[in-house]
Amino acid sequence: MESKKLMRLGVILVTATIAVTVAACSQFEPRDKRFYYRALWNFALREDLAELDSEFNGVDFGHSNLYENLLLTGGTDVPAIEDRARKETLAFIATKPRLNPNEEAIAPTYMKLAWRAQNTFDEAHALHRATYDIVVSDEPDKDRAIRNVLNYYRESAYAITSKRLDHHRLDQFPYSKAFRKRFPLFNATIWSYHYLQVAVYDPLQAAPDLTAKTQAVRPILTTYRGYLAKPPVQWTFMPLTAELSPTFAARYPEIANIFDNLHMLHDNISDILTSELLATWEEKRVEIYRLVNTYYLASADATNPMIVRTQHEQEHHH
Repeated sequence: MESKKLMRLGVILVTATIAVTVAACSQFEPRDKRFYYRALWNFALREDLAELDSEFNGVDFGHSNLYENLLLTGGTDVPAIEDRARKETLAFIATKPRLNPNEEAIAPTYMKLAWRAQNTFDEAHALHRATYDIVVSDEPDKDRAIRNVLNYYRESAYAITSKRLDHHRLDQFPYSKAFRKRFPLFNATIWSYHYLQVAVYDPLQAAPDLTAKTQAVRPILTTYRGYLAKPPVQWTFMPLTAELSPTFAARYPEIANIFDNLHMLHDNISDILTSELLATWEEKRVEIYRLVNTYYLASADATNPMIVRTQHEQEHHH
């Protein structure tokens, strides 16, 4: 008799455990991460221009560290972000990291909140890295190589649109500018990262050999490090690829659009994580995915109202 009771109790516990597990799993997201595009030029930047590569590794840490701290502090604790989190990021950059960091280890809470949004970043960051590798490498047909990585990128379900988006309108949601107003130092630090990411393309492309490329990026690195020491809080909008590397943007307009759209999405998510208009984590998650699915993914191109389609919109862009 006692054994039957224990058996029934065990069945109940197992059933309850399965029910809870199924309910929890309904919130899980598949980690369908792709491997990077494989080619002989992989890691050319790391091997041949380590000084610049280490700065990009610092950028990767900075974004994740910011998002994790915004989420955990509710986006309201100014010293926690402007002082502690920003200084943590600057300290990491100062170590000149040889490898890019594990962002899931840096921001586990944010990754659980919006993993698909993070994977959208990761895919675009991989495209960034591939283009740097190609430009720095001795690949004889760089145009073909860049076309190949762009085509590979477009195969991803997480590919950001290569159409020009109206960043002015994307910066006018009810919560827009919340991050830069509350945390101007860290915002200017983020924009400084974006300056570095797009400013190096034209000098790298124009330099004929590795020695010249190394020398060409030195002034940009000096400017960037000056921005880290004294963040350009006077800037009113993020740097754009065509402004800082016009030759690259003219030659590869679709890639330039992807990078600018990526950086605008970074700003949007920073605002969402900061804004008190979206009070709960679930509200923030829903809004992040609404933006990604409606305005940023290439799969939404047919219905995306933010795509610039006329000359008038282009003039209105900034």
